[in-house]
Amino acid sequence: MTRPLLNALIVGSGVLLGVLHYKLKPSPTNTEVRDQARTMIGYTEWRGQIAPDFELKTNDGGTFSLSENIGKRIIVLNFFATWCGPCRAEMPELNRYFNDHKSDSFVLLGIDSEEQPDRVQDFVQELKLDFPTGIDTGPIQRRYGVNSFPTTVLIGVDGRVQFYETGAIANAEVAFDKLLQGNVDQLKLGRAISADDYLKQVQLHPSLPVTQPDAKGSGQDQNKFDDRAKRIVTKMDCPCGCDDKVQKCTCKTSKNIKTALATEDFKDQSDDVIIQGLNKRFCTGEM
Repeated sequence: MTRPLLNALIVGSGVLLGVLHYKLKPSPTNTEVRDQARTMIGYTEWRGQIAPDFELKTNDGGTFSLSENIGKRIIVLNFFATWCGPCRAEMPELNRYFNDHKSDSFVLLGIDSEEQPDRVQDFVQELKLDFPTGIDTGPIQRRYGVNSFPTTVLIGVDGRVQFYETGAIANAEVAFDKLLQGNVDQLKLGRAISADDYLKQVQLHPSLPVTQPDAKGSGQDQNKFDDRAKRIVTKMDCPCGCDDKVQKCTCKTSKNIKTALATEDFKDQSDDVIIQGLNKRFCTGEM
């Protein structure tokens, strides 16, 4: 399928959904429309791209290396944070699917965003997760263009991204079954990418193309703060789960919030409404 045709299908689907739900749901805000558009653009750009390589220490004491698994099994990466409600909500569904298909050359890896090990371990134990998880300090998220949670990426036996979804997975069968079967068939036919060919491709494409603004939250951003933005960063608790306010925190979430406050027009919204909106944006709901 060509990219123009894929884009046309996505736009057409969006129009149809809008018509069906027009009377059932309130009109989206400009911010929600922009964020949804970024997700659609990201999907079309990332699909078919070679998956960036990485290594991650896992909670079972091992190390997961993407290059050692590519071409041998279907790999799903789930980027999450323990403070994220939709992340918590989708975990039982992902865990069930993992247990149903772990014998089908299928692996699911949970990648936490820069949190403390004890917090992540409590999360894993509370939800009784059976798939391996690890804590990313930032580089893996950057390579995969992750700006909100949860984000789920499926990598096929061809070494390429075949699915990229921002938002909670409500039905894993709908999300993964067709791709899983197609990749299993390719494995049986011996059509998977070799480790050597994959590593050659990775050298040419070490990260996915950036389709969303790279929110750095730098000092230059803060120099653009108006009085309202300055108030908000000093009183808003950082959604990453730490004890710091957004102004002092240096995590990716706080940087994204600072950039939003420095570059976007919130018009006459109150501080509390803006804070609620920012919290919601950087922990996305079910898709």
